[in-house]
Amino acid sequence: MRTFTFPRPRPRGLVGRKLETYEQSFLGLTGALTVGLTALLPGTVLKLAVLIGLPAAAIWATFVPYRGRTYLRWWEIKRTYRKSMAKRALLYKSRAPQAGTTLGGVPKQVPVPAGVPRLEWFSAKTPYGELAVLLQPQRRLLTASIEIEGERDFGGLDESDRESALIAYEHFLNSVTESGGRVRRIAITTRINPSDPNAHAQDARARREPSAPGWLHESYDDLQRMVAVSAEDRRLFLTISVPYTAELAAAAREHDSLAEGFGHLVGEEMAGVIRHLPSAQFRLVRTLDEAGLASLIHNQYDPNHLISDTVGMNRSTAWPAEIDARAVGHIASRSWSSEQPWYSATAWVKQLPTQRVRLNFLAPLLLWMDQVTRTVTVVMDLVPTDRAIDRAMSDLTNERGQGQAGAGKINDPRNTQAMTHAEQTMHDATNGAAGITLTSYITVTAPSEKDLAKVRRETVSAASKSQIKVEWCEREQHRAFINTLPLAAGLISES
Repeated sequence: MRTFTFPRPRPRGLVGRKLETYEQSFLGLTGALTVGLTALLPGTVLKLAVLIGLPAAAIWATFVPYRGRTYLRWWEIKRTYRKSMAKRALLYKSRAPQAGTTLGGVPKQVPVPAGVPRLEWFSAKTPYGELAVLLQPQRRLLTASIEIEGERDFGGLDESDRESALIAYEHFLNSVTESGGRVRRIAITTRINPSDPNAHAQDARARREPSAPGWLHESYDDLQRMVAVSAEDRRLFLTISVPYTAELAAAAREHDSLAEGFGHLVGEEMAGVIRHLPSAQFRLVRTLDEAGLASLIHNQYDPNHLISDTVGMNRSTAWPAEIDARAVGHIASRSWSSEQPWYSATAWVKQLPTQRVRLNFLAPLLLWMDQVTRTVTVVMDLVPTDRAIDRAMSDLTNERGQGQAGAGKINDPRNTQAMTHAEQTMHDATNGAAGITLTSYITVTAPSEKDLAKVRRETVSAASKSQIKVEWCEREQHRAFINTLPLAAGLISES
């Protein structure tokens, strides 16, 4: 039986794995300032006050818990939030009705909401259908998305079939990573919209032909009672990310225009990923063109809008009519067809299970939350084998260095487990496994603030059952929300 364990989240500072780089820099600057002021200030009392006060304040700001984090970790978030509030940047109103189209029939782009990077839309032709390509200049990458589904119901498989499906997915990641292509990041997004469980029965009654034989009606009614109808619409999307490099730009210039070049190159990469999907036991549902991608984005802001309803959807109407991100704990978004907003909150997965869990450890989040509109996104940076080995060796060295107990002290079993995991990771990478760097975000949506508060509590409870820790992105909900959009965001690139 396959089980998983994930490493403990460790800060990656310049020295050691206990503090982030900016925290180490802050403590170093405070120490230097303390020494300088002690040498410059006259009087013993002032010297003692500085010598004791500044280091004590720095230690408190860096180490003492403050509202779930530390004061230093909250400082930049609060500063950015106050700055955005002063600029009135957190209240968005779409200009799509006034934008119009060009003479060529292309919709003009409108300003994007706060937190969303500037986007340039291209179109790509692939053997599998038209594809929308998004250039994100600020992040220096291009993205494209498709809708996929599993070839078989994973939850209904026995252990051996689940194991083969997992091996197939590992092979898929290895194939994409080591194929020599340009794809460096993959994001998998699950969008779950509750639906009316009686909708099918109501539709069947509305469409019933009165003149049909009675036995036919009775036969269909019997069949309907025997078949379970899902009360949730579950969609799975895959987004690839291609870094914008000088080599990519040079290849794009070989085409008639940069737009055509970028579209062709990203389309080729997506076609390669689609060809590898069967090896992961996935099948392609459809490629997302401009209308399909815009409809998906709009649905994430307004669940009343159906993902499959692409009429009138484009790069301008992808965004809702209004987005109010001024609240600390949520954003409110309203479409043109509704007067009442939807309320959304996003949490990031702070820690994945550090104890052994089985393959279906995410079932409480994905399956057991009834009638909750939610999006779960996992973003993975693909790491070549050589770099994965180097990283695993570095992590093992740090774990051994920090996990050794001093004389007379008992070894922390968590440190022992972390060292064992780091060593196993190193051996797996040596045996050819490609490495990944991953993070995950969860967005929940409700029709009122009261319902959202209830859904947030349910999400924390479900995450606890999944043995993961989540943290709500307060004061930066507008930035966190985009990490669950099909933009492959939310992970700092190491390159």
